[in-house]
Order: sequence, then C-alpha cells, then structure tokens
Amino acid sequence: MRVTPRAYGQLPDAVRRAVAERVGEGRSVVDVTHGTGSGFAALLSGPDGGKTFVKGLPEGHERMAELDVESGVAPFLPGFAPRLLWRTAVDGWTVLAFEGIAVTSPWADFDADDSPHLESVTDVLRELSTTPAPPGAGLKAAWERWRDYCDPADEPLLTGDRLVHGDPAATNFLPGTGRTWLIDWAWAARGPGWVDTVLWGQRLVLDGEQTPEQAARWCARVPAFAQAPRAAVAVLAEADARSWEAWQAYGMDGLDRTVTAARAWADHLRTP
Repeated sequence: MRVTPRAYGQLPDAVRRAVAERVGEGRSVVDVTHGTGSGFAALLSGPDGGKTFVKGLPEGHERMAELDVESGVAPFLPGFAPRLLWRTAVDGWTVLAFEGIAVTSPWADFDADDSPHLESVTDVLRELSTTPAPPGAGLKAAWERWRDYCDPADEPLLTGDRLVHGDPAATNFLPGTGRTWLIDWAWAARGPGWVDTVLWGQRLVLDGEQTPEQAARWCARVPAFAQAPRAAVAVLAEADARSWEAWQAYGMDGLDRTVTAARAWADHLRTP
C-alpha cells in the first residue's frame, strides 16, 4: 500500500523533540517527498553541519514490518548502504535515523544513451550479487514474495543464499562523489544473487525508458545475471509482471506504465 507522507513539521511535538535530542537543536529540515513507503521522511542538518536522514511510520500501520526488516538487516549491509544510527518509538511513531550522505543527484539516471550513473549502479549490483545473506538478520526467502505468481515447482529456481535488496528503482540509487549508494532496504530478503539484476531490468525499461533489449545488455554486465539459468530468470520476471498486474486489477491507481514495462521485460526474457 502506498503511504501519503506528511511534512516533518506536521509530526507530533513529542516526536520532533525526540529527534532534536539526538540530532541537535538549530537544525534545518528538508522534507523528502519522493517515495511511497514512509509516513514521513526528511533530511536534517545538525548544528555541527552533520546530516541525518530520518523516516518513520505510525504504530500499527500495515507497513510497519518493513521498518523492522530495514532496521534488522542494517548492521549487516555492505558499505554502499548508509549506516543506521538509531531507532526510537515515541508518541505512536517509530523513527529510523540514518547517516546523511552527500549526493550529486537526487536519484540515478537510467537513460541508456547519456546516463552518467549506469556504470556505478552496475558496480553496486555486481557487489550485491556476491554478498551472502546475513544469518542473523532474520530475512525471509525471496520466494515468499513471488510464490503466489509462480508454479510451486519453481521454488528451487528462486532459492538462494545471497542478500537481496528487492527494489532497485532509480530513486533508491543515490549517486555521490566517487560512489553510488543503495538505500531503502525495507524489502531485503535472501535469494539467488541475480534477483536484483532481473528486477533492475524492469526498472531500466520503466525508469530509464530503455527497450528490453537495451536493458538486457546492461543486466548482462552483472555476472550473476549473465550466468543465471534462463528459465529461472524468466520465472522471476514473469512473476514480478503478474504481481504488478494483480495490484492494478485490485484497484491501485497509477500503475499503467509499471505494468507495461514489467510485461515487456518479462516477455523479452521468455523469448528464446
């Protein structure tokens, strides 16, 4: 379910006081309005110039489990993920705080022709594809997310022990000086190392308006994808397309482009 975020200044006074006690008074606040997974999100600048990114949800919200996943996996993430600084619950809200990072663009450009970011995003996906899923993080199997859109016999194809991000959208890659960050680990799971690259292909079609053929060429630069069983890759892309189609049929608005991109990507990967 999408969440309509509120401005930081609209939070209860007790929540803002709790944040101020940790970040410091005299801070500046910039609300982060893109994204649909948090009740609020903001970048705060403390009195010493340090930056902290905070996000949160009201207690009892149906997406609260995503904050639990994100905070649970945070200690085990690679260096391209911003560090979780603290978590607190106050006045009916749960708040996560992450190190603020310096970025050169609000999010990654996935355009095939002139993007300055595709190479660095590919580097992140290469490293992620070889990162073991941490046993202490309590991550669910990626299969659990897509099982309703697969044949039960496909479970072995989507089973693995690598760390999966689960949402490699352009807005979750933040280009910085000399590196690109991968944020928002709310859908982290364990699975095959090629899962995120398959999902990225759909995002190249959607966010970057690439053709499926162009997207496939970029994905092939990640060895885990290039060496993955073609049947398994096709199963995941098809399951992901079916999941978006199901959300659209359920009545979620604004999914026309997503459904079209996911279907085009899945059809391409099914083609011999």
